[in-house]
Amino acid sequence: MTDKLTELEKQIGHLSKKSELSGENLLVFPENFRQVHSFKIFGDNLLAIPANLIIEGDDEEFEKPFSFLDSLENLKLFESEFRPKVPYDFIQIGNLYGSTEIVVLNKLKDTIHIFHVSDLSDKDWLKYKLEKGICDLESFIDSIQVQTVCCLMDPTDYSKWDICEIRNNEMLTGAGLLKFKDKETACMKYNRFIEKSLERGFQIYYAPKKILNELQQ
Repeated sequence: MTDKLTELEKQIGHLSKKSELSGENLLVFPENFRQVHSFKIFGDNLLAIPANLIIEGDDEEFEKPFSFLDSLENLKLFESEFRPKVPYDFIQIGNLYGSTEIVVLNKLKDTIHIFHVSDLSDKDWLKYKLEKGICDLESFIDSIQVQTVCCLMDPTDYSKWDICEIRNNEMLTGAGLLKFKDKETACMKYNRFIEKSLERGFQIYYAPKKILNELQQ
């Protein structure tokens, strides 16, 4: 797990920040998870998990933007809003898509679970999500990758969208998987795909931090 965290830290580079949690605040997490907070891998629009980690064999779906929780305020928010319906065995460690899907760790079983905020209104569905983990903690950490998925939407019609993702020398779009001779070419086509979508008047819904920074310059 340490090797993977070190690799992610190097890949993200200057785009990330250090965890805001330290000392006593980290004691709410199991000891094997606390080491995550010693790496500079925190911030939004940096990381993702592959869709097939959630649904095995789902290679045609796009990766899911993920971020580690590192704020005491958000930990307190979880306790106040979710704890009444979520057993104490579980602690939030992150989010998918910003905040709509909650990633939790079962501290006793060392398993990762994901539920949507709307699941709180469905007791049976929430129970199912908390009983069915997607994987163990180590597998989850090993599967985390640098985010490449970018989603753009038509501001006048949210049913129209463009989405793309880099997979080594391939680019996945809504039209399917495109293969190129090398990763450099794939990245060039990826950037052009985003440019063309913006030229059509689409707006960024979510994107890697690197892309967002470049567009702000």
